[in-house]
Amino acid sequence: MNEYKNDLKVKVDLGESLRLSIPGLVKKVMYKTQYLEIQVEKEKLVSILRFLKESSKYQCKMLLDIVCVDCLNIEEVKLGRFKMIYVLNSIYNNTRIHVSTYVENNGIIETASGLYESSVWLEREIWDMFGIYFEKHPDLRRILTDYGFVGYPLKKDFPITGYLEVYYDVADKKIIYKPIELMQEYRNYNFGAVWGDYERKVYLENMIK
Repeated sequence: MNEYKNDLKVKVDLGESLRLSIPGLVKKVMYKTQYLEIQVEKEKLVSILRFLKESSKYQCKMLLDIVCVDCLNIEEVKLGRFKMIYVLNSIYNNTRIHVSTYVENNGIIETASGLYESSVWLEREIWDMFGIYFEKHPDLRRILTDYGFVGYPLKKDFPITGYLEVYYDVADKKIIYKPIELMQEYRNYNFGAVWGDYERKVYLENMIK
């Protein structure tokens, strides 16, 4: 318990120190069990990342991950369609700082590749999956889907089946792309029936016969 209180005190001190170090740039500070999260404007994101990396006090030299969350149909969508979370690690302080910001649908945000080389592939993945454009990125191409892929698969409004069916044609010896065809016919379900009613009815009819 004492260890938890001491750890929380370190995070609170760190959060308050950040507020004083970059006044007006930190919109919100949140204290979590394993990390400290600060919320910033996307226009100030790269400046704050640079400060956290180059400051002798914080020394966040490592970018471990960039997380993107589609906020469609949840309360946070008022702040922006996508929440971006940059997961920074400081070996010097033995702590992690999450820097979060919000981006609108089909929005543009400045790349962090000039500060962290690890962000090059992470940003390519977010561009591929969510369609967020990273300005000044050195090589912004799709990384997980095919070159001709249409849409962004992890957006909540992207259809689960996708738009195209891909398969290898043995006869023509090539990969074929064609529109999705759902072969299942329409079924009218009786949701009020208990599971197994039909089977039970058939079983009893067979017993009578």
